[in-house]
Amino acid sequence: MAGLPKPRLTSLEETLGVSRVAEILGVHPRTIERRRAAGKRLRPLEAQREEKLRRIWRELVRLFTPENAVRWLTTPVPALENRPPLDLMAEDGGLDRILDTIGRMSWGLPS
Repeated sequence: MAGLPKPRLTSLEETLGVSRVAEILGVHPRTIERRRAAGKRLRPLEAQREEKLRRIWRELVRLFTPENAVRWLTTPVPALENRPPLDLMAEDGGLDRILDTIGRMSWGLPS
Protein backbone atom coordinates (compact mmCIF):
# COMPACT_ATOMS: atom_id res chain seq x y z
CA MET A 1 0.00 0.00 0.00
CA ALA A 2 2.82 2.38 -0.76
CA GLY A 3 1.83 5.86 -1.78
CA LEU A 4 -1.24 6.14 0.44
CA PRO A 5 -1.23 9.01 2.90
CA LYS A 6 -0.40 8.06 6.45
CA PRO A 7 -3.28 8.26 8.93
CA ARG A 8 -3.18 11.57 10.76
CA LEU A 9 -4.71 10.33 14.01
CA THR A 10 -2.84 7.05 14.39
CA SER A 11 -2.02 7.36 18.09
CA LEU A 12 -5.52 8.55 18.97
CA GLU A 13 -7.11 5.89 16.81
CA GLU A 14 -5.01 3.25 18.54
CA THR A 15 -5.91 4.68 21.94
CA LEU A 16 -9.61 5.42 21.45
CA GLY A 17 -10.44 3.20 18.49
CA VAL A 18 -11.24 4.18 14.91
CA SER A 19 -14.99 4.10 15.43
CA ARG A 20 -14.81 6.45 18.45
CA VAL A 21 -12.59 8.94 16.59
CA ALA A 22 -14.91 8.77 13.57
CA GLU A 23 -17.90 9.47 15.82
CA ILE A 24 -16.12 12.51 17.28
CA LEU A 25 -15.27 13.78 13.79
CA GLY A 26 -18.88 13.26 12.74
CA VAL A 27 -18.27 10.64 10.05
CA HIS A 28 -18.76 6.91 9.66
CA PRO A 29 -15.61 4.77 10.21
CA ARG A 30 -15.89 3.39 6.66
CA THR A 31 -15.85 6.94 5.32
CA ILE A 32 -12.48 7.53 6.94
CA GLU A 33 -11.14 4.29 5.44
CA ARG A 34 -12.45 5.17 1.96
CA ARG A 35 -10.98 8.65 2.07
CA ARG A 36 -7.60 7.30 3.14
CA ALA A 37 -7.66 4.72 0.37
CA ALA A 38 -8.50 7.44 -2.18
CA GLY A 39 -5.98 9.90 -0.71
CA LYS A 40 -8.72 12.44 0.03
CA ARG A 41 -8.58 15.01 2.78
CA LEU A 42 -11.08 15.68 5.50
CA ARG A 43 -13.78 18.26 4.90
CA PRO A 44 -13.25 21.64 6.61
CA LEU A 45 -15.51 20.98 9.62
CA GLU A 46 -14.04 17.49 10.09
CA ALA A 47 -10.51 18.92 9.86
CA GLN A 48 -11.36 21.55 12.47
CA ARG A 49 -12.73 18.90 14.82
CA GLU A 50 -9.66 16.75 14.18
CA GLU A 51 -7.34 19.61 15.12
CA LYS A 52 -9.24 20.21 18.35
CA LEU A 53 -9.09 16.50 19.13
CA ARG A 54 -5.32 16.47 18.52
CA ARG A 55 -4.94 19.54 20.73
CA ILE A 56 -6.92 17.88 23.53
CA TRP A 57 -4.68 14.82 23.33
CA ARG A 58 -1.45 16.91 23.30
CA GLU A 59 -2.56 18.90 26.33
CA LEU A 60 -3.65 15.82 28.27
CA VAL A 61 -0.37 14.03 27.56
CA ARG A 62 1.46 17.15 28.77
CA LEU A 63 -0.48 17.03 32.04
CA PHE A 64 -0.66 13.25 32.52
CA THR A 65 0.89 10.04 31.32
CA PRO A 66 -0.91 8.58 28.27
CA GLU A 67 -2.55 5.95 30.49
CA ASN A 68 -3.84 8.59 32.91
CA ALA A 69 -4.95 10.77 29.98
CA VAL A 70 -7.14 7.90 28.76
CA ARG A 71 -8.42 7.40 32.30
CA TRP A 72 -9.32 11.13 32.50
CA LEU A 73 -11.17 10.90 29.18
CA THR A 74 -13.25 7.95 30.35
CA THR A 75 -13.98 9.01 33.95
CA PRO A 76 -16.79 11.40 34.94
CA VAL A 77 -15.41 14.91 35.53
CA PRO A 78 -17.24 17.21 37.98
CA ALA A 79 -16.49 20.29 35.84
CA LEU A 80 -18.29 18.59 32.94
CA GLU A 81 -21.49 17.85 34.89
CA ASN A 82 -20.07 14.50 36.04
CA ARG A 83 -19.90 13.21 32.47
CA PRO A 84 -16.87 11.50 30.91
CA PRO A 85 -15.16 13.82 28.39
CA LEU A 86 -15.44 11.14 25.70
CA ASP A 87 -19.23 11.32 25.97
CA LEU A 88 -19.16 15.08 25.32
CA MET A 89 -16.75 15.08 22.39
CA ALA A 90 -19.30 14.29 19.68
CA GLU A 91 -21.74 16.97 20.90
CA ASP A 92 -21.84 20.50 19.51
CA GLY A 93 -19.37 22.57 21.50
CA GLY A 94 -18.15 19.52 23.41
CA LEU A 95 -14.56 19.72 22.20
CA ASP A 96 -14.43 23.41 23.15
CA ARG A 97 -15.77 22.68 26.65
CA ILE A 98 -13.14 19.99 27.13
CA LEU A 99 -10.36 22.29 25.88
CA ASP A 100 -11.55 24.97 28.31
CA THR A 101 -11.57 22.49 31.20
CA ILE A 102 -8.08 21.24 30.34
CA GLY A 103 -6.85 24.82 30.10
CA ARG A 104 -8.22 25.55 33.55
CA MET A 105 -6.57 22.40 34.91
CA SER A 106 -3.21 23.35 33.42
CA TRP A 107 -3.36 26.75 35.11
CA GLY A 108 -4.63 25.30 38.39
CA LEU A 109 -7.92 27.20 38.19
CA PRO A 110 -11.02 25.70 39.75
CA SER A 111 -13.57 24.56 37.22
